[in-house]
Amino acid sequence: MFASKSQADDIVARKDFWWHQRFELSPGVWTPGASDIDWLLQTAGLPQDLSGKSVLDIGTTNGGAAFAAERRGAHPVVAVDICDEDQFGFRTIKEALGSKVEFRKASIYDLPRTLNMQFDIVLFLGVIYHLRHPLLALDNVRLLTRETAWIESAVADDLLGDRATDPVTYFFRLDGYKSDGSNWFVPSTACLVDWCRSSGLDPIRVLSWPSEDPTRSVVEVRPVEPEFIKCSYEVPVSVVVRSEEPA
Repeated sequence: MFASKSQADDIVARKDFWWHQRFELSPGVWTPGASDIDWLLQTAGLPQDLSGKSVLDIGTTNGGAAFAAERRGAHPVVAVDICDEDQFGFRTIKEALGSKVEFRKASIYDLPRTLNMQFDIVLFLGVIYHLRHPLLALDNVRLLTRETAWIESAVADDLLGDRATDPVTYFFRLDGYKSDGSNWFVPSTACLVDWCRSSGLDPIRVLSWPSEDPTRSVVEVRPVEPEFIKCSYEVPVSVVVRSEEPA
């Protein structure tokens, strides 16, 4: 499932949407984003054959992971983002690929209610550190996952020195992490794993890179009973997200 070379060349040259991801549109023609989706999915261990599997890609941006899952045989594939499908060129790319991936504009915070279904595979790549409520997001990832999810994030191991194995997180009130005001909580890898365990996402495999002073980690998880329910007065929370138009 590729676009023609002429279509791919035209899309790559466009400047009317944001490029975040790098992936192959046509043999030898790659999108200009910085995040290499093919490398990330290979590193994360996403199976090459997804025939018969349903896939949810949360925070899809340009759609690279969703289109890759479809190319590997997954169906249905649903791609979700809080931005509309034109901001990152999703609609244009989908049409060029002849894709059947369904796009939904929605927030992770009320996604279980919005979609009202589970998926065999959930991809939650490069999203959680952009969220003000990461544990609520992970609770919802568990609700959405039937078999396996992949949680990938920036991590703070490189900032912690001798304490890199401690389960701690940094909070950035403004734009203190990479000059980006959308970065809120950056956990250590140990903290990311503990967040998953607490939320009922049992880690199967954990991988961090680079090997010295990691800045990114991915955790492959399976849904289980939430740990926090056993030891806390907290109960699972559901929310409804409404977009308020400026007065």
